[in-house]
Amino acid sequence: MSTLEQPEVAAYLLTRRLVGRRAIVSGELRISDASSRNRNFRVSGADGVSLLLKQGIVADSAASLANEVALYRRLTAGDRAVAACVPRLHGHDAARGILILEWLAGGEDLDALQRRRGRVSAGLAAALGRALAAVHAVARDGEGLREDPPWVLSLHRPALEALRYLSAGSIELIGLLQADEPVGAGFDALRESWSADVLVHRDVKWANCIAHPAAAGGRPTRLKLVDWEMAGWGDPAFDVGSALSDIAAADLRGDAGARAAATTFWRAYVRAARLDERAAAARLERSLRFAGARLVQTAFEHTQEATVLAPAVQRIVRLGRELLLAPDGARDRLGLGA
Repeated sequence: MSTLEQPEVAAYLLTRRLVGRRAIVSGELRISDASSRNRNFRVSGADGVSLLLKQGIVADSAASLANEVALYRRLTAGDRAVAACVPRLHGHDAARGILILEWLAGGEDLDALQRRRGRVSAGLAAALGRALAAVHAVARDGEGLREDPPWVLSLHRPALEALRYLSAGSIELIGLLQADEPVGAGFDALRESWSADVLVHRDVKWANCIAHPAAAGGRPTRLKLVDWEMAGWGDPAFDVGSALSDIAAADLRGDAGARAAATTFWRAYVRAARLDERAAAARLERSLRFAGARLVQTAFEHTQEATVLAPAVQRIVRLGRELLLAPDGARDRLGLGA
């Protein structure tokens, strides 16, 4: 499989009739490298062209991108509420492992938006709640998608061969988890009770939530979920908890709007998911426990090139432990009430 290089992008899109010659010749076509785990190029220009090219470059990327393609096709052809929170798929080049997706002009991910503004947007938090409720309304209807529990729930039980590739900071964090019996028991309980009944995104984080305006030049009031590589059948509380973990982390950093955002997110989710009082209470408790696990996952990701656990990472771990083991206290901390 050949890697797509930036100078090739214009010609590649031209052969697929996604851009015109005039845009290329006039110099109006803009192509920027936005690579991370995958090789990504953002393309914009005349005639409303706004695309994201995504090519997998790691060993397991072909399968994960194929999974993502299948989900985009399914979700955009289904319920209107679900389709509204998913980018449009413009094409899939299976031979080269390339996805061509809608790039949201004027869009900004919630992580960058929160850090730029210094506070969480309650309106966008509500939009995220409604989007997740729409996704979780897709009931399981067959096989073919992953359904295994999240890997973080086994972080305290790493395979011996995995330790060869971990940083000293990551090993130190795992050691802390192994020495903390209540945390290990909490992870085990979540893993053993994992259900695979509805569609879940599995990688809900602010960086994967793109806020965008309804019209050019407007305020970002709408939201789409991106990066569906990890999606499959699972427990809706994991997605909800993942969203709450970012809000809790913002609260830890001193964001004065975090608690209001937590409230609007949760209320919007409950309304859109049509949960009664009893079901909502059970979903919230489980979601807060998953939020704790997701914070530990975030901490682990921060240690992958670290030699020691930084104080900021230690604070994230402590907050994760609090949410995992004391969801009632965490609920009150986030202003979620009863």
